[in-house]
Amino acid sequence: VVAHHIALVNVQAGVAAHVMDKRPDQAKEALAHVREASRSALNELRATVGLLRQSGDPEAPTEPAPGLDRLDELVGTFRSAGLHVEVARADNGTTLPAAVDLAAYRVIQEALTNVRKHAGGEAKAEVSVVRVGPNIEITVLDNGSGEDPDPSEGGGHGLLGMRERVTALRGTLTTGPRYGGGFRVHAILPVKTRTAATGGSA
Repeated sequence: VVAHHIALVNVQAGVAAHVMDKRPDQAKEALAHVREASRSALNELRATVGLLRQSGDPEAPTEPAPGLDRLDELVGTFRSAGLHVEVARADNGTTLPAAVDLAAYRVIQEALTNVRKHAGGEAKAEVSVVRVGPNIEITVLDNGSGEDPDPSEGGGHGLLGMRERVTALRGTLTTGPRYGGGFRVHAILPVKTRTAATGGSA
């Protein structure tokens, strides 16, 4: 639907440019169509973004997207809620592209949320962030009691959302139960996205 409206904008803008000098009344009409189609496109985009927004996101974000520089703050909120979380970092201060940084943060956030919801009251979680060659690897482990064998149940589209975020960046995500109990979330994200690499070479 959005593409349809944008195509209309493109066509009508071309018409307006073509007849601007000789038939200004027709150009004015074409520009009115441009305005109407662009307004419809904006409404559709607003609706789409509303659907894509995570349930925990603020209605109108007014600050930069979070990244791993706020990991301690994120973990602190879970600790305050009673979840024992240990963090190990070996990323050597790697600076990540904004999209990768956000994806890493969201993977950890969603994984810890699942631990809090589904792993049982005595569960402990371990978070590791490690630089391995051209990638950053995010691992979240828990020793949950197995009261809820499927963390995705009742949790909306948490695991699906994580997978989509990681896959969009050409990374990989593996999730599943651990031998002996608990759950494991493991994401491998490229430190350099294709866009960033292209921009750097340019």
